[in-house]
Amino acid sequence: QERERQQLWPVAPSDLAAQWTPQANDLLFLAGTDWRYLRSAGLERLGNPRVNLIQGVLHANAGSELSGYLSQRAIRICVSEEVAGAIRDTGRTNGPIIAIPNGIDIAPLPRQEAPNATPRSVAIVDYKRPDLGAALRRALDQAGMPNVAQTGFLPRSAFLQLLAAVDVAVCLPYETEGFYLPALEAMASGCITVTLDCVGNRGFCHDQRNCFIAEPTAQSLRATVEEAMRTPPAAREAMLRAAGDTVRRHSLAAERKRFHALLEDIDNIW
Repeated sequence: QERERQQLWPVAPSDLAAQWTPQANDLLFLAGTDWRYLRSAGLERLGNPRVNLIQGVLHANAGSELSGYLSQRAIRICVSEEVAGAIRDTGRTNGPIIAIPNGIDIAPLPRQEAPNATPRSVAIVDYKRPDLGAALRRALDQAGMPNVAQTGFLPRSAFLQLLAAVDVAVCLPYETEGFYLPALEAMASGCITVTLDCVGNRGFCHDQRNCFIAEPTAQSLRATVEEAMRTPPAAREAMLRAAGDTVRRHSLAAERKRFHALLEDIDNIW
């Protein structure tokens, strides 16, 4: 962590004010605990617009360090409407709250079989919920359903190839995700997505429409995977089309357009 801090902050925060003074038109972008550096550099009293990226609902937890920064004036960009609602409900925020949902840089893909893909196979994306993923693997093995687990981080290209080579992708998020990108990537990869309910996927994961949503148990997940496998071709194609529409709405171009609109109106918003 110290090596990463040195790369990101080659100058000690206490020396920032001496070496760099924001100009009148500069914007201050802050995320996470960046407020510490603003204070250390003596820049808290500047009138420059502050844009604070909010990626999760931890900011809404009373008593947390992140929650303590909500009283600092800023324009807060949240990665989902659910995150925006969570911090708005605290009643402690100072400044506008704007939701700009995350986007991805891939378009919906047609079904692509890898040369050595196992027919009717399942990928389990369980690096965040390894215990639940292991229980699901055992349940699928007992049922004789071919499956592969993605238990660690892969290069993104390899991850997308894995998703494109299976019929069903099971994506296991934390309950308090701010926005769960793997489920959106699975939708873009031409496979049926099975996931869990979490804070940050409620805006784009719709059960029985563009994905299946299971309860966070191995039994429920196995039953949901079996349901996904049994989906008739016409219903499967309809779900994949709906998933593709969801991906197109969450393109990087759409995210960029919303962000640029904010920047163009920054003086009025601030």
